[in-house]
Amino acid sequence: MLCSKCATSNDDDATVCVHCGYVFPPPGQSAPKNHARVEVPVSEEEYYKAVIGPKNQDYYLDHFSRFDDAGKVGPTWHWPAFFVTFYWLLYRKMWLNALIYFFLPYIIMIPLGIIGAVLGNAAGGVIILGYLLYFAAVFIGIPMYANALYYRQCNKIIDEVRASSHHTQRQLGELSGKGGTSKVVIIAILILSFIGFLGILAAVAIPAYQDYTMKARTSQALNIGRAAENFVDDYYSQYSSIPRSLEATNFASSLPPAVKEVGIDNQTGVITITMNGGAAIDGKTILFVPALGGGNRLSWTCMSEEIQDRYLPQECRRSR
Repeated sequence: MLCSKCATSNDDDATVCVHCGYVFPPPGQSAPKNHARVEVPVSEEEYYKAVIGPKNQDYYLDHFSRFDDAGKVGPTWHWPAFFVTFYWLLYRKMWLNALIYFFLPYIIMIPLGIIGAVLGNAAGGVIILGYLLYFAAVFIGIPMYANALYYRQCNKIIDEVRASSHHTQRQLGELSGKGGTSKVVIIAILILSFIGFLGILAAVAIPAYQDYTMKARTSQALNIGRAAENFVDDYYSQYSSIPRSLEATNFASSLPPAVKEVGIDNQTGVITITMNGGAAIDGKTILFVPALGGGNRLSWTCMSEEIQDRYLPQECRRSR
C-alpha cells in the first residue's frame, strides 16, 4: 500500500504509515481532507541515523551502540581524524572543534615562545615538554577519542531537537538538517589547494626571477668592465705602464644602476667593479685581472671572489 501523504510503501494490511504516521482510511473510503496523524515512536537508532546521515552510517552506529551499552565513552581509534583531522571536523559539522584545532598551534606555541624569550636556555625542558604534549594531543589524543567526540556532538543535537519539538517526524527532519555531512570541507580543500598551488608557483618563480635580475645586473657590469679594459689597453700600449686611475685613460662611461663604482689598482692594473642591487650582489665586486700578452698588449680575465657563479656571466665563472 502506497501512502498518499508521503509516498512510502507499506504492507497491504497496514492501517498506519510507518514513515509519517498517516492513518489509512478503511477500504472503499476516500482519504479525509484533514489527514489524521499518529505519532509513531522511533528507536534511538533512528535518531542516530538521522543525525549521522547516510555517509559511514553503519560504522558510527556500531560505535554509538557500544557507548550506549557501556554507559560511557571510551577510546577507539579513528583514522580520518589522524590523517585529516581538520577536514574531518568540518565534514562532520563540528565547527567549534575545527576552530579550536585550527588555532591550537598558536595557543600552544605563543606561550612557549614567550617562556623561551624570558627564561632563555633554562626554558629548554619546558618548551620540549610543551611540544611533546601538543603532538601527543594532536596525533594520539584526537584520533583516539574522535568517535567519542562525535558521539557527544550527535547526542547534544538530538537533545536540543527533542526539547524543541514533540513530533517525531519533525525531529528526524531537523536532525537530518543539523547533522549529516557538510560540503564546506570540499570548499576548504579547494581554497587551501589553490593557496598551496600559488605557494609552489611562488617558490619556483620568485627565485628564478631573482636569478634573472641578478644575472642582468652582472651582465651590465661586464659591459662596463670590457669598456674599461679597452681604455686601459690603449693606455698601456702607449706608455707601457698601468694608469694611476681610469680618468687618466679618458674612461668616462656613465654607470648603469647596477654598478656602484669602477676603479683600478695602479699597481696591479686590476679593474674592480662594485655592484649595486639585491642582497646577493650588493656591495660585492667583479674583477678584471690583466696579464701581459703578445705584442705589448694585456689579456684579461673576468672573475669574482664574492658573487656566486649562478649570478655571473659565463665567462666570469670559476668553472667555465
